[in-house]
Amino acid sequence: MTDPFEPVGPAEEQPDAPLWKRLAWFFGIALASGAAVAVVAYLLRGALFLETGG
Repeated sequence: MTDPFEPVGPAEEQPDAPLWKRLAWFFGIALASGAAVAVVAYLLRGALFLETGG
């Protein structure tokens, strides 16, 4: 019987994507993550009625 948690590699080797495409994904995910953090921070600030000094 085969172990159900035995790791299995990919069926065939696939070439790496071009560098520009990998960098585009990297920066796209980084910008989306930063935007998500900014939105959550803004919502929490509004929900907690925090005021900035001034």
